[in-house]
Amino acid sequence: MVVLLDVFPRSWVLMTCVLCWCVITEANDHCSRPLSRIVRNQLTEHFYSVFESKSEEPHRKCPLHLDRDLYRFQEGNKTQDYPSRWVCNFCGKAFLSEHYLDMHFDNRHSDELVKGTTVCLADFCDIFRCEVFENPRKDFFWEKKLCKEDRLTARRRRCEALMRSCLPQGNLSLDKELEIYEAIGANTCALLNCKNYWKPPHQEIAAWKIILYAVITPFFVMGLIVYYYAIFDHYFGDYPTDISWSREEEEESISLSRRSRRSPDLRKRYGGRPLMY
Repeated sequence: MVVLLDVFPRSWVLMTCVLCWCVITEANDHCSRPLSRIVRNQLTEHFYSVFESKSEEPHRKCPLHLDRDLYRFQEGNKTQDYPSRWVCNFCGKAFLSEHYLDMHFDNRHSDELVKGTTVCLADFCDIFRCEVFENPRKDFFWEKKLCKEDRLTARRRRCEALMRSCLPQGNLSLDKELEIYEAIGANTCALLNCKNYWKPPHQEIAAWKIILYAVITPFFVMGLIVYYYAIFDHYFGDYPTDISWSREEEEESISLSRRSRRSPDLRKRYGGRPLMY
């Protein structure tokens, strides 16, 4: 080590270490986790579920096969206890968000990646419309206006070739093969045109939100009932049933009060003589 330091200046050694670190970092960051997650969620909902319902499995050489997902082990070892608590099942550490858990995987559990012929699912974002899923509330007005059908046609053909390569191997009937092909392409390849490409994804409500709404809603309804009952009782609860009788009684009491106020003055003026009304 001393000989090496004598031959190479310290600055060169430091530069070499920095370059090695940059190469390793670039190798780890070449595959986007958020974009891969978007593709993975769509595959889980519209791809793997189709094969499971048919009791079949995608072809082993299919790029979308579950065993070839680069982040499969790490994604399978996440636990979300509630929205602000994500747990690493490798070491038990908890984090405030999934983003910090992903950083933890990169820093501490980079050896838990799938080895061999792996695939970065983010590479298929152009087929699975990641830009639409990234910004589901964005208004893609200009993108729709400037959409070119020929570009999406090329994507659709590539998508169809990809889906054909994933059909199960074995002696399947043509009808069953066609049925699987149409099912796995209905929510991917069929949307690759200017009319449907910018269609917003279906937003599902998280389970914890459903539970929260179920707990709060009865209390909210009871509060409204009590509130409106109090208003009704305040404005209508004290009124007598006979309104006409109440008005006559009120006019008579007013007349008597007026007479009682002016009687002493009249007696003084007329010397105690009886008053004629």
